[in-house]
Amino acid sequence: MNNSDNKIYFNFSYLALRLLGKGLYSNAWTAIAELVANGFDAKATNVKIYINAIDKEHSVIEIFDNGYGMGYNDLSEKYTLIGKDKRDDATIDEKTKNQLMGRKGIGKLAALFLSHRYYLISKTKDEVSAWCLDASNAKDSDIPHLDRQDIDEINIETKSDWDSFQTGTMIKLTDVDLTNFGEQSLAGLKARLSDFYLLNSLHGKVEVAFLTKKSTKCIFEKVEKSIAFKNMYAFYNNTDYDYALKLSNTVRFRSSVEAIESIPRDVLMLNIKDFPNTSGKRHFIQKDGTLTETEIPYKMTGWIGIHSSINKEDAVINDPEFLKNKTYSPNQLRLYVRNKLAVENFLDYVKNTQAFSNYIEGEISFDILDDNRLADIATSNRQGFIEDDERVLLLIEILKPIISSLIKERVKIGHQIREEEKDYYERIKQQQEEKRQKEEQARKQAEEERKIALSEKKAAERKAEKLNEKLETVNADLGTEKKRTSFLMDSLSINQMDIAKRLHMAKININTITTIIKKLVLKNNMGRLTLENVWDDIKSISFSAERVKANLTYGMKATFNTQEEKIEADIFGFISDYCKTIFNHREITIIVENNGQAIIKFAPQNIAVVLENILSNSQKAHATSLTFRMYENEEYYFIDAVDNGNDNKWRKVSELNSLFEFGKGYTQTGSGIGLYHIKEIMESMNGSVTINDKNTMGFELNMRIKK
Repeated sequence: MNNSDNKIYFNFSYLALRLLGKGLYSNAWTAIAELVANGFDAKATNVKIYINAIDKEHSVIEIFDNGYGMGYNDLSEKYTLIGKDKRDDATIDEKTKNQLMGRKGIGKLAALFLSHRYYLISKTKDEVSAWCLDASNAKDSDIPHLDRQDIDEINIETKSDWDSFQTGTMIKLTDVDLTNFGEQSLAGLKARLSDFYLLNSLHGKVEVAFLTKKSTKCIFEKVEKSIAFKNMYAFYNNTDYDYALKLSNTVRFRSSVEAIESIPRDVLMLNIKDFPNTSGKRHFIQKDGTLTETEIPYKMTGWIGIHSSINKEDAVINDPEFLKNKTYSPNQLRLYVRNKLAVENFLDYVKNTQAFSNYIEGEISFDILDDNRLADIATSNRQGFIEDDERVLLLIEILKPIISSLIKERVKIGHQIREEEKDYYERIKQQQEEKRQKEEQARKQAEEERKIALSEKKAAERKAEKLNEKLETVNADLGTEKKRTSFLMDSLSINQMDIAKRLHMAKININTITTIIKKLVLKNNMGRLTLENVWDDIKSISFSAERVKANLTYGMKATFNTQEEKIEADIFGFISDYCKTIFNHREITIIVENNGQAIIKFAPQNIAVVLENILSNSQKAHATSLTFRMYENEEYYFIDAVDNGNDNKWRKVSELNSLFEFGKGYTQTGSGIGLYHIKEIMESMNGSVTINDKNTMGFELNMRIKK
């Protein structure tokens, strides 16, 4: 426009255009999508996007369509006029205006957001022209302008595809910097672009091709939605499209129990009749701030679903098409207005903080947000709406009960699965208890049979003794001592022989203690006694004393092998029997969870020392329960001892391993000897012992023995 004496027109500078472009678009894909929308507004049935990213820092993008194109007058009077509202164009009929995605005439700034230099080639039924906007060396105060170009001198990389269109417009962008976009981002471009439009409602298709290597062949592929519908558990749909065709009949949920994880769960469809407020009529605020004279109809249409999981490893079990990366996110409620993405995730407006709210995905339309009769409520960056506007609040009011119902169903199935897992583990525990009871019953029966056999044997021995008494004559001169010894051994009962063995073990350990003490005295008399010698000998004395104590504790009760030498037997069974036989009258609840069998070589007396020390520490910590868990994997046998004691002073020790040093205790009344002996015994068995610092409810000791 030319200035006159009475009128001066404003002009846009390059600085203004650059600032507008940066404020309008947050990333390259948003800008590309805006240029695609311009093609559909031009009545295009096919829009193609070509990206040559072989040299990422200087990428080339060509976006072209088969719309009606632009002649010189269109370019000079409409395209270069920033802010011209397309819907006010008197040359466009009302039906077309209502279908237009754009409104403010600023979508063309997307080109400047992507590149400082781009070409515009357009062909109508009457003319073909090429232009260039070059801002690469322009000053901020310069006025932008289009320079006519010779179309034959423009290197159109998709010339054959462009020539196949009779009419249309191409935007060729040069030196586009895509260095921040990796292979994954480019590969996810189709999925990302599909989010920008309601493809089912468009009157055309979008195709994309991109090159990342010189050897790559340029092939255009149709942009389609890649939504993991088969991963949805509950679903709402009030569109004309039957989305049940895309959903699965059942889905599976991850569980710690394989049998529960394999159970198919029926997919739920919400009844649209339960949500009648999705449409209606209402007075709205007009552009001038007054209410409309008549009520204007509104309607929210679309689908909303809740995923069974948004963890990719879990979701692909139901739908291999599940896609989640930095380019595409499946947990969004996309809002469309006039078939174009208006808000990427409307859940940010709803502000639902319930569990599983981030499992929601959907695509909804609410065209009243951009009604020609009402005020423009889009934010300055054109990628959102004013949150406190009456239309936005109305949409939130419509969506909340739908979203809450979907979340309720997901919470319900989650609770059901947890109950199933609880029942499963209780059944396993019950089966183990029944097995234990049967084994206990069999043991008691075997003990009764042994007693009967022993009684019968004793009766036979007494009968033989009476017979020998009649036949024996006293011979004090011949082998008297030998006969006494033989008689003593022969007359000992099985119980007495067992007692003799245990007393022999006690004697060995007492002799060990005596020998060590004598050596200490001898070293002291010779002046060779050192602190290191004393400390090592105290450890040996302590361990021998522990073995004597353990032997005397269980010696008269145990029905299992308690000999001094190592045996090859089930150590899990030994511990179970020990707890039931020896610990059954202690003032603490003992729980044994035996999930397997561990046949290894071990000294029963050493294991007794371990168990007695664990019980002693739990009692000192005022624990009311002590649980022994025994299980295995391919490499190790595991024995965990867990109590609910309240003496947690050990947590203040910076290095937990120091508690296994001789004399380092963690209870107020402890000597610091027990854990040391447990560590010594475990290491002698090719094992190890550690303290679980994650257990905040008591004390947990984790022992493992390598197979």
